[in-house]
Amino acid sequence: MSASRSSIAEVPILETARLKLRAHGLDDFPHSAAMWADPAVTQHIGEPLTEEESWTRFLRYAGHLALLGFG
Repeated sequence: MSASRSSIAEVPILETARLKLRAHGLDDFPHSAAMWADPAVTQHIGEPLTEEESWTRFLRYAGHLALLGFG
């Protein structure tokens, strides 16, 4: 499957009185890296991630959202 420039999705913001879902931003990375480095978070799904592994995952999120409209 190939994505053309015209298919790049605009990421919506979903908001309720108690919750706001939005695309990841660079300011979110330190929190994401800390979460994925926490053994309590990863105990049932694998090993904690290094900062580099977290960065790769973070970029994957952005790519999925921008190019495929999900992630």
